[in-house]
Amino acid sequence: MQDIPDVTDRSVAGVPVRGTRAIVVGMGRSGIAAARLLARSGAEVLMLDDQKEALPSFAQPPGSPIQFRLGAWKEEDFLFAGIVVVSPGVPLAKLPVQRLRERNIPLIGELEWAATCLAAPILAITGTNGKSTTTTLVGEMLKSAGWRVFTGGNLGTPLCEAVGSDWDFIVAEVSSFQLETVSQFRPRIAALLNMTPDHLDRYPDMASYRQAKWRLFAHQTDKDHAILNADDPQSFPPTGAGHPIFFSRTHIPERGLYLRHGEICSNLWGREEHVVKVAALSIKGAHNVENSMAATAIALLCSVPIEAVRQVLTHFRGLPNRMEWVRTVRGAQYINDSKGTNVGAVLKSLEGMTAPVILIAGGKAKGCDVTPLQEMVRKKVKRLILLGEAAEQMTQTLSTAMGASQIEQVDSMDAAVQRAAALTAPGDVVLLSPACASFDMFRDYQDRGDCFKRAVAALSP
Repeated sequence: MQDIPDVTDRSVAGVPVRGTRAIVVGMGRSGIAAARLLARSGAEVLMLDDQKEALPSFAQPPGSPIQFRLGAWKEEDFLFAGIVVVSPGVPLAKLPVQRLRERNIPLIGELEWAATCLAAPILAITGTNGKSTTTTLVGEMLKSAGWRVFTGGNLGTPLCEAVGSDWDFIVAEVSSFQLETVSQFRPRIAALLNMTPDHLDRYPDMASYRQAKWRLFAHQTDKDHAILNADDPQSFPPTGAGHPIFFSRTHIPERGLYLRHGEICSNLWGREEHVVKVAALSIKGAHNVENSMAATAIALLCSVPIEAVRQVLTHFRGLPNRMEWVRTVRGAQYINDSKGTNVGAVLKSLEGMTAPVILIAGGKAKGCDVTPLQEMVRKKVKRLILLGEAAEQMTQTLSTAMGASQIEQVDSMDAAVQRAAALTAPGDVVLLSPACASFDMFRDYQDRGDCFKRAVAALSP
């Protein structure tokens, strides 16, 4: 990696970084990346984390400008700072936001801080579902055309880690939590894939969640593009200067991507161009058709040849924990969709199923109503196995769709998989798609998916 470019003359909301005292809240990966970049840019950094068991994940040499403090923080910790950078996992309600405003102390996130130090155009992708798949597809399409591409953000590698290399494009998955703290963030192409209820344990209502997502478009100009789902008009931002490009599975937009006779087509340049047949996509399901169209729109706007786009779409095998085929046992397929952490994701996953489904779901509820699952569960699911904190609530809500006798609760993933295996017939699908967060029983959705895969691997043939 090249030396970090000279960012010591940069400022945040008029506050020079060099010589300032910067507070970084949260010692997760994005917080540590932000702290490192601040320190290398000349700031004195104090990292705070209210979890006493949190430990810095990297060693600092003697005399390092980064200090750490674990446990509950005090308001005074913030009031003598020049800049405060908050990690996305830390709700703003935990911080003295009003006092910081009164003192004109900038409060930003790692995303905003990184963007001030990056010269390459940023392509940002958000949405309730499909962000990681679409972001990865875009990155692969750009690389296939020979571009130097950084792919990261909420996907895994913090944007601050992109600073220091010479990129042609920055492809960033962006979450609503990250967007809460942007003030000047301007993606040259911004994509909003969809919006369904999620994170209502953090947001008071759906309107607040939408407002956070719409911040993605707030600073675009007429030189930028906004990629929108024409089939989800409630997700459209109320204002925005970026040129709108639409994708749709149901009709042909004035400019964008669409389906015709089982094929993804484009009319971006005023003529119809055939991209790929849906049957040729390596990733299956209606939601992945939408993800493929959104990624294709971004790639074509970046001058990636259609042949390169087609090559990626026909060879990309998908990401772990997202409709990931695990194994076939006694004629039944086992699919890991542990990333299906909300109702909208489960609806999309079930929509694409043509075989009878034994659904494993449940976990930590996020304040979302599972009632919208009733009709799809009635149509697609023959047995429902529930675990975790939300199991009882989901049983009560979904028993009207399929009958209480077809629903059972278990206390572990191993028990869920074993019970599902006992209920399968050849041709069935056992689908882990929880509609809930994982933190009641697992470290994260990846840990949950790994537990599912281990349990499936242990089944006798």
